[in-house]
Amino acid sequence: MTIGTITLITLIMITGVIIGRRTRREVRSEEAQILQGIRKVCKLSTVELSLADYAKKTVPKTVDLPFTKEASAYLFYSGVVSAGFDVCDGPSEIEVSHAKREVRVRLPPPRILSVDVLRFETINEESGFLNAISPADRNRWFLEARASLEKAANGAGALERAQAHARDLFASFVEPRGYTLQFMVADSAQ
Repeated sequence: MTIGTITLITLIMITGVIIGRRTRREVRSEEAQILQGIRKVCKLSTVELSLADYAKKTVPKTVDLPFTKEASAYLFYSGVVSAGFDVCDGPSEIEVSHAKREVRVRLPPPRILSVDVLRFETINEESGFLNAISPADRNRWFLEARASLEKAANGAGALERAQAHARDLFASFVEPRGYTLQFMVADSAQ
């Protein structure tokens, strides 16, 4: 009788240990899946805007004679601006609370990740022999076009769109697994 009782108690304890290990393994596995998914979402949460604009540019006279005029050109440019989160920029944090069934995500502020000028054309160019448009002028105009596309993307709400898109992607990944999402973005003034 005592051997049977000891055997029964030992079996119950071994079963408890096995169930405990299995539960911990499942929790770790679920946490690993959530963390992997969140890293993938960070990569996917960029927003791209296709923008285009035109401008008239002039070059001041280098030789100021009555019969010369300023060189000028009409430019057309277009490109794609990407906005999103770079988790290397600042502190980012992911916490998974299994007890509360809650995932807390804190990201650095969104920013413009890239500006790709896809098309840069001179539509109409007027320059004279004495007042020509130099390669340095064209390079400066290209950089101004790039800055203009970035400014237009900010004006179109690219950063806000990236933040909303990231929140939606995180929620669509976390909530089907029975967790609630607390999504926070660091202040850009830091």
